[in-house]
Amino acid sequence: MKLVFEHNYQQKYMELSFEGSVQLKSTDDVMNLRQQWLGGLSSWHSPYKAIIDGSQLSLSADAEDDLKGALGRMETLLKGFFLKKAVIYGLSDELKELFPFECTEGREEAFDKAGLRAGKKRSSTDFRSMITLQNHFQQHVMELSFESDVKLDSKEKLMTLRSKITNNLMQWHSAWNLLIDCTHLEFSEEFEPEFQSMTKFFKGFFLKEVLGYSPKSKDLSYPFKVYRSRHNAAGRLEFEGNFSGEEANCQSRK
Repeated sequence: MKLVFEHNYQQKYMELSFEGSVQLKSTDDVMNLRQQWLGGLSSWHSPYKAIIDGSQLSLSADAEDDLKGALGRMETLLKGFFLKKAVIYGLSDELKELFPFECTEGREEAFDKAGLRAGKKRSSTDFRSMITLQNHFQQHVMELSFESDVKLDSKEKLMTLRSKITNNLMQWHSAWNLLIDCTHLEFSEEFEPEFQSMTKFFKGFFLKEVLGYSPKSKDLSYPFKVYRSRHNAAGRLEFEGNFSGEEANCQSRK
């Protein structure tokens, strides 16, 4: 079982789906689901709603009797971790009887029941889904990486990247640096001005420095300084004093 998360910090909801078919058979499966869900909350510090795609779920023929109770206990626990409301869609009738969440047939109806505006459902192969952002709050670093090979060669891709970083910034209350893993990244030179424009935009939101590491190829060029290893790039930020968050905080924004 693997849960896939899409976080929308602006609208305060989290969208969950399952990678591949999943059969629920035992309370251990529910515990696995619960632990992965809790793991996905590591970046949340405020109440949120959950929209769950249950179309990949099925019930094992020899499922344990206590699944309904285990799912109920999971809901109780999650409500203690800021869950306001959860709506699940695409379930079979037998699973609808087990889940404590409100059930709907389709995704748009689920968003409606949760009082949310449904965004476009993204393909697992689209550009946005390849972008991964990790927050290192103590080091004041947002780390950007890509799950597979990508090339920034269109305004649309850069706008998508800008949108996802902007969404992630809802969690930040201090100055920050952008550290980019270039292992899977290529850059089209003609769009370097677009990238610089994006960087200028984020400097208005306390961005201090952009550095990259591990270039995909030594022949490639990037519109920011790139180091051979992550250690060197992170070390450069520390050497320049760019781990300090004193220039911007919640109080100074008021």
